[in-house]
Amino acid sequence: MIYPNPQIYPHLKTIFVHVPKTAGTSIEKRLRENNGVVVGGHTTAEGFRKKYPGVFDDYYKFAVVRHPLSRFVSAFFYLLDRPINLNLRNKIVHECATLDTFISCVEQKPDVISQIVHLFPQHTFICDAQDRVLVNDVYKFENLPEEWLRICQTIGLPHEPLDILNPSSAGQLEIANKSRLVDLVTSLYRKDFELFGFNSKG
Repeated sequence: MIYPNPQIYPHLKTIFVHVPKTAGTSIEKRLRENNGVVVGGHTTAEGFRKKYPGVFDDYYKFAVVRHPLSRFVSAFFYLLDRPINLNLRNKIVHECATLDTFISCVEQKPDVISQIVHLFPQHTFICDAQDRVLVNDVYKFENLPEEWLRICQTIGLPHEPLDILNPSSAGQLEIANKSRLVDLVTSLYRKDFELFGFNSKG
């Protein structure tokens, strides 16, 4: 999967693989060079490797991952907060309207997550078909202030705290049966839990 103007930063010799709902827009803002070029989208590591093989081999590559449970909830509310958009494929989210209803929908039609980029499993952005991680480092959203400092030190970028961009309105999670949500997310994102060391209990 390759987007126009992907996250390649020649001035830092860095590639950023933007997994949706992991503070990627905030990171893009900090990595951006002041030349008027705006990058974006969710190009996969495999997409970078195939389209830009020389740059991919030479540059430092990193991604940020998030606990699948909080990412799923954040993605739902992000998609609900925005008008129905063909690119976002969020019509079904608006039709469900509540997280409980959406959980029921995905339980009945698990392939829904393969149709909405913000719900794709995180390993599909970072790994190849054999589940081998293709980036140099994978950082955790849950420890982002400390992780961001390490990223800046690694790529030689002066450290400034990240702004919070594109937040969802999730707020305090209210759900009729949280165990259903946990069971669903654990099933759908099993490889993410295994590959990135997340606790399936939330």
